[in-house]
Amino acid sequence: MIAQNLLHASESYTHKNWVYKNVFTGFSRMYYIIDGTAFYEEGGKKIKLKKKYLYFTPVKKAFDLYDDPSDQLLHTYAHITTSPPITELTEIEVREDTPLCDAVALWRKYIHSDDFELLTSIINLILSLVEAQTNLKSTLAEKTKKMIDETDTYSFDTGELCAKLGYSREHIIREFSATYGITPKKYFTATRMNAGLEYLISGKSVKEISLMLNFSSPYAFSKAFKNHFGMSPKKYLPSLMDAQKSVKRN
Repeated sequence: MIAQNLLHASESYTHKNWVYKNVFTGFSRMYYIIDGTAFYEEGGKKIKLKKKYLYFTPVKKAFDLYDDPSDQLLHTYAHITTSPPITELTEIEVREDTPLCDAVALWRKYIHSDDFELLTSIINLILSLVEAQTNLKSTLAEKTKKMIDETDTYSFDTGELCAKLGYSREHIIREFSATYGITPKKYFTATRMNAGLEYLISGKSVKEISLMLNFSSPYAFSKAFKNHFGMSPKKYLPSLMDAQKSVKRN
């Protein structure tokens, strides 16, 4: 993970009435908590920010962020865009006598510098240490799988996948295959075909399913179905029903 842009950086107490509601931005907030009390809320969950911890807020996800007016938050912070983007709240303890602790101390030392290139290089050092400490690389396969599982268009665009995840096609395939034993493309195909089978069982026609699963034609769906299941939709459904009847009889 790298910082593509450093938008703002400082160390200070929060201003009066420091409250952000339904934050939804394209950049991540990077906080190191020095003192005071603050809270992060997302999806009904409330988290108290801990002292001597680093936090990275997600991009394009609504959340609330605020402190206790009677115990203002003192923190070092930066607004950054990263590649790949941060999609979940990340919490990291900064332990004494660790490289991460040294990197945070260096960040705090130069936080008010006008040299954004220097600050960006320090932040990139912190990001690399965070990535190593939390093993964020291992989650790339999970992020890829989540994107495929959550698609509602049933289309697979490798270029779009690479752009959203911030990694090359080869790296994504390697990480995904190492975790799940199958390429992202084959996993997508299996997911798509299983959805097609469910629609077929529910009574949908081949024509309806081909439209729902974004195939160019009913023929294209039938061909893909046969390649995956070994027979056409027309033959597969009766064989499935016969098998179910046989099980019930036995």
